[in-house]
Amino acid sequence: MSRIGYFVRETLISLRRNVMMTVSGIITIAIGATIVSSMLLFIKGNDRAAGKLRGDVQLEVFFAVHEVKSDLDGVRQTLDQLKHTGEVKSYRFLDHATAFKEAKKFFADDPDQMLGVTPADLPVSFRVSLRDANDIETVARQFDHRGGVESVKTPQRFIQPYFKKIDRMRAILIGVALALALASMFLVVMTVRLATYARRREIEVMKLVGASNLFVRVPFLAEGIVQGVIGGGIAFGLTFAARNVFNDLSGQTGGSFLVLKGFQLLSGDVVRYGMIALIGSAVIGFLSATIGLYRFLDV
Repeated sequence: MSRIGYFVRETLISLRRNVMMTVSGIITIAIGATIVSSMLLFIKGNDRAAGKLRGDVQLEVFFAVHEVKSDLDGVRQTLDQLKHTGEVKSYRFLDHATAFKEAKKFFADDPDQMLGVTPADLPVSFRVSLRDANDIETVARQFDHRGGVESVKTPQRFIQPYFKKIDRMRAILIGVALALALASMFLVVMTVRLATYARRREIEVMKLVGASNLFVRVPFLAEGIVQGVIGGGIAFGLTFAARNVFNDLSGQTGGSFLVLKGFQLLSGDVVRYGMIALIGSAVIGFLSATIGLYRFLDV
C-alpha cells in the first residue's frame, strides 16, 4: 500500500507542477476525442438512415398527360415480370385524381401553385418500390424511351451527390481528428518531459540507490493516463451533447441538409462511441508519457 500511495502522491505532485501544460493537454485530448466520437456517431446515424433508405427505394414512371392504354398495359406487364424476378417489390398506379390529390398536399403551403390546375392536367404514373437500391438504374433504363413514357424519376440524382458530400465530410473530420490526436500527444509528451526534467536530480538519486526504471517511470505514466482519462471523460459527456445536436438537426431539416431522412442515434450508440473516446484518450496519454520518458530514463 505504501508503494501505491507513493505513486499516487508523486503523480499528483507532477500534475500540479505543470498546471498550464496539464490543462492544455487535457483540453486538446478532450477536443480531439469529442470530434472522433462525434464523427463515429455521424457515420452511424447516416448508415442507419441509409439502411432504411435502401429498404424503401422508389422510382416513378411518368406518362404523357394524354396517355394511351396500350402504353400503360405494356409498362404494367414489364413491372409484373420484374416483380416475379425479384427486382421490384411492389408498384402502385397513380391515376389523374390521385396525382391531383398528392399535388395539392405537396403545395399545401403554396396553394397558388395549383390555381387553374385540374386532374386532367396532371400525368398518371407508376410508383415502383425496389428490393435493392443497387438495381434502381437497371430498372429505370427498362422504361426509358418506352412508348408513352414521358420520364423516369429516381432519387439517384440526389443520393449520389449527397454521399459524395458525406464521404468528403468524413475525410475532413478524420483529418482534423488525427491532427488533434497528434497535437494531444505532443502536449502530453512535453508535459511529461518537463516534469521529468524538473525532477532529474531526484531521479538520479533514486537510480543511484537502486530504484528500477519501472519504479521511477510509473508516476509519469500515471500522469499521462490521468490526463487522457480526464480528457476522455469530458469527451464522453460531450458525445451525449453531440447526439442531441445531430438528432435535433435531423428533425429540423427533415434529413435534407447534413443528415439523411431517418437519421437516428440511440443511447447505446453514445455509450459505445463515448467509451471508445475514453479508452482511446487513456491510450494516447499512456503512449505520450512513454515517448516523453524515452530520452530521460534510457527506456
